[in-house]
Amino acid sequence: MEIRALLSPLLRTLAKTPSSSATRAATACTTAYTQRRYRSTTSRTKKALKIAPDSSFRSSSEKPQVIFNPPSSSPNIYHTPFKFLPPTDPRRQANLEQLLPSSSSSPESLPPLPPTAFKPHEPKYNVTLEEVEQIRELRLQDPAQWTVTKLAKRFECDKYFIMMCVSAPDEHRALAATRLGNVKSHWGTIRAGARQERKKRKSLLLMDAL
Repeated sequence: MEIRALLSPLLRTLAKTPSSSATRAATACTTAYTQRRYRSTTSRTKKALKIAPDSSFRSSSEKPQVIFNPPSSSPNIYHTPFKFLPPTDPRRQANLEQLLPSSSSSPESLPPLPPTAFKPHEPKYNVTLEEVEQIRELRLQDPAQWTVTKLAKRFECDKYFIMMCVSAPDEHRALAATRLGNVKSHWGTIRAGARQERKKRKSLLLMDAL
């Protein structure tokens, strides 16, 4: 619109002159700035790209059917189609047994499963009453040397069993609490906030609210 407004005085001036060259120039200017419609419009592009579906997607009956038409994939060199296997190939029989399982393939005839990565924990009842008394004496005598881990390793039992048998003296627990307090005093705001959030999550988890 701005170009037309700028060219309108020129066109009026040329229209007043009777020269044929001026008339041709005015016509050329008007034709140059005339809008033209091309094929690259939205509706025409959609209409051009509207291709009829393939015949494999069309059902022969009016009833609803499930059409299996997977996309093509690259061939695998490790897989030979069943059609190209010779009759004496052992893979043909293996494929038939996999496709048509018979009664012979029962759970009893299957090979055993491999062993688990971790052995199941079996409780041991090898600690006698005399050994329990010895655990208590050692723990109360020197709790710094005979820790729960050392006692469990010596008597070949679980750590929880050691803690069930005997607890550390009050002086040792107070000293451990003092050491922990000294360590916590050097914590920054980020680490202290993270520990506080961990306590909150643990309490929510125990209340089944997480």
